[in-house]
Amino acid sequence: MKIILLPGLDGTGYLFKNLMKELPSTLSVEVISYSSISSLSYYGQAQEIATLHSDEDVLIVGESYSGRVAYELCHLLGERVKGLVFLASFVSKPSIYSRLASIVPISFLRPNFITRLLVYIVGFNMSGGIQLVSPVFHSLGHTDNKKLKERLRNIARLDKPTKRITCPVTYISPSKDLLIASRSVHYLASLCSNFTKIEVLGGHFIAQSSPVACAKAITNAANM
Repeated sequence: MKIILLPGLDGTGYLFKNLMKELPSTLSVEVISYSSISSLSYYGQAQEIATLHSDEDVLIVGESYSGRVAYELCHLLGERVKGLVFLASFVSKPSIYSRLASIVPISFLRPNFITRLLVYIVGFNMSGGIQLVSPVFHSLGHTDNKKLKERLRNIARLDKPTKRITCPVTYISPSKDLLIASRSVHYLASLCSNFTKIEVLGGHFIAQSSPVACAKAITNAANM
């Protein structure tokens, strides 16, 4: 079985670096980068990824933005999907402010004193050390601006999916996620036949601030 890691808004997969170090070397892991995917829509991205994994069993790990990609991919691959892990993620609008995502200026996602401080407060809940902020902006600096803007639009346009998820689902929930409302997590849980929520100390960028705990949860999901 292969573990597929789907990245957050940056789309690069670079921010999985510390998580990858903590995953057992016995696991087969592939990090997806949206830079190699031409489609700009959630469903289209899932379709392209599905064509690469149609003949193998997979465990899908979706971080933040990629929750809906993981959801669509799960239904495209069907019984090939042995489990889903959501890392502080969502399949419907994550909060009442989500509709504003499409108007966020790209300049706001570039590093300066104010944006670094905001990312540390909002993204990390000031846990793990401010040094964790630099890799976030490094990854955003390697992101295609057109694709990044479209990913923000995708979040703003999210609807509420209705298809059930029958495979085991693990939701890794930060103890203080300021970007995802609890009702968004509850809605995801309502779609699942087998849902387990694991709380990990930290903010939204939980895989970056708590890679050991996240790796343990992913490993356990892979061994179910």
